[in-house]
Amino acid sequence: MRIDLDLLRNALLITLSILVLVLLFRRFRQRVLARDMPAPRHAELLDLRVAYHPARLVARVRLPGRQRVALVLRGADHAELRTWPEEDLPAGDHDLERPLDGIPDGDLHLEVRTATQRTVRRFRLQRT
Repeated sequence: MRIDLDLLRNALLITLSILVLVLLFRRFRQRVLARDMPAPRHAELLDLRVAYHPARLVARVRLPGRQRVALVLRGADHAELRTWPEEDLPAGDHDLERPLDGIPDGDLHLEVRTATQRTVRRFRLQRT
């Protein structure tokens, strides 16, 4: 059995051309979807700071729509130290202030939870 080299060359050129077109189309589609399609918006933890006298935690949160937000304070080992009641908040920026009474100094984590996500941010409580 003899293979015609011209036929093989033409088949490879056509196959390679189709493959390049498919790859270019996929890349174009991926780029258009990433740039032009709106990304789903989630709650955003903009700022986290500790205020003293009395010790309290101030978290600035931006919500894209009405959501139920829960705040959980965790230790350095991520063990739950305190849970505050959930709040139903409208869209926009909110300053959430929570007391830190009876919490020991050290590295802590704040967990901001909504129905679709969970964000954890580390901070240091140092009263002395």
